[in-house]
Amino acid sequence: MTCSIAPGKVILFGEHFVVEGYPAIGLAVGLYARTCVEEGDLKIYSRQLGPIDPSSKEAKPYMRIIEEASIRYGCRDRYRIYIDSEIPVGAGMGSSAAVNVSLAHSLLETCGVEFTKEDVSRIAYLGEIMVHGKPSGVDNTLSTYGGLVYYRQGLFKRLNTSLPENTALIVADTGVKRDTGLVVREVLERYRRLGGLGKVIYEVAGRLVEEAVVAIEKGDVSRLGELMIVNHGLLFAMGASAWINDYLVHKMINNGAQGAKLSGAGRGGIVIGIARLENTGKIMEALKTEKVNVYLVKPDHEGVRSINTRISP
Repeated sequence: MTCSIAPGKVILFGEHFVVEGYPAIGLAVGLYARTCVEEGDLKIYSRQLGPIDPSSKEAKPYMRIIEEASIRYGCRDRYRIYIDSEIPVGAGMGSSAAVNVSLAHSLLETCGVEFTKEDVSRIAYLGEIMVHGKPSGVDNTLSTYGGLVYYRQGLFKRLNTSLPENTALIVADTGVKRDTGLVVREVLERYRRLGGLGKVIYEVAGRLVEEAVVAIEKGDVSRLGELMIVNHGLLFAMGASAWINDYLVHKMINNGAQGAKLSGAGRGGIVIGIARLENTGKIMEALKTEKVNVYLVKPDHEGVRSINTRISP
C-alpha cells in the first residue's frame, strides 16, 4: 500500500476578478487530504463517506484518474482506494483537488513508474474536470506544488517567498453552502451593468494583487492585512459577500487580526484572517463563540508527497 498527502488552499487575493483576466494569489495551507492505494479488486472507501460505488457520480473523478494512469502509464485499472480528508467540503478550500492530487500521486507510486509533479497535476486536473466542468487549474496546481501561486488567465507563477514567520492564518468555515456558479454569474452581471465603474473596481483589484506581492516579499503584515480588508470591500461591492462573511471579518479584526476577507466564491464558504501569532488565541476563542468551525493554519510549501501513515476502513 502506498499513501500520499496533499494540501488544501485559500485564495489570498483576487477571486472573482480573475475571471475577467486580472491576477490572483493562492496559498496552499496545512489542511490535508490523504489517499492510500493498493492493488486488488476495485474498491473505493472514504473515511468521511464510507464505501463509494465505483459507478456512482462521486467516483467519477477517481475513475477518470485511474483510466488516465492506465492509458498513459500502463498501470492496471483496478485498485483499492482509501480516502481521508480534513479539508472542509464545498467551502472553497480545494477539497476535491487535494483528494485528486493525492490519489494521482499514490496511484503512480503504486504503479512503479517514473513521474514528475507536473504529471500528477495534469492527471489530477482530469479528475477536477469531472467535478467542476471547467476548473481554472489553480486548485490542483497549489495542491501539487504547495506554496504561494500568482495566477492570471491560465498562467501560473510560483512565488519564491512566504508569509512572515511570526504570522498565521485563521480560517473560519461558515458552514453556509452556496451555488458557486450562480455567485460567479451574478458578480459578472453586476460588473457588466456598472460599465465603466465596474472596470475601475476590477482595475483596482488587479493593482491590489500586485501591491500584495510586494507586501509579502517585504514581510509587511500590516500592509497585507490592510490590503485584505480592501479586497473584501471590493468583493462586497460586487455582491460576492453575505452578512455572515462581513460579520466574521469584523469579528476577526476587532479581536486582533491585521486583516480579514472572504475567500473563494463568497456568500458563505470561508473567511480568512491574518494575525500575528500572539493574537491568534484571542481571535480563535472569539470565533468559537459564533459556532463556526475554526482552523489555525500555516502555509504548506511542499505540496503533494508520500507518507507512511495508512488508511483502512
